[in-house]
Amino acid sequence: MSIENRKNVVLSIYRQLIYYSKLIIDKNDSRQKVELIKSQFRKNKDIQDSKKIDELLVDSQKKLSFLKISTPRQYGKSYRLSGTYKFQDGKWIEGSETQKGKKRYNDHGIDIMDWNRHQHLLKRMNFMNR
Repeated sequence: MSIENRKNVVLSIYRQLIYYSKLIIDKNDSRQKVELIKSQFRKNKDIQDSKKIDELLVDSQKKLSFLKISTPRQYGKSYRLSGTYKFQDGKWIEGSETQKGKKRYNDHGIDIMDWNRHQHLLKRMNFMNR
C-alpha cells in the first residue's frame, strides 16, 4: 500500500471513529471516547514501520466495526420512522395518511381493492391463462 493511499485510509478511519463516537447516547462517555481516539492517533502519528501501521489499522477497523454495531443510527429529523404517508405524483405530501380500513366480506376479510389488484397481477404473470 502506498504512503498516500495509507494516509487516506487512516484519515477515513479516524473520521469515522470520531463520527460514530459522537453518536453514543451517554454524552460523558462519548466525549471520553473522542478524546481517547484523538490521543491514540496523535501518539501513533510518527510510526514509520509498515507492519506496525498495518496492525494498528486492523485494530482500528475492529473498533470501528464495534462502534457501528453498538451506536444507534441517526435518521433525518424531518421524517418520522413509522407511520403511513401519502405520496401524490411521486412527491411526499405533508402530514400522515390514515391507513385504509379493511372491510369484512364473506371472503375472509380481503379488501375488494386488494382482491382486484391480486387478480390483475395473477393475469399479468400469466397464472390465470393455464
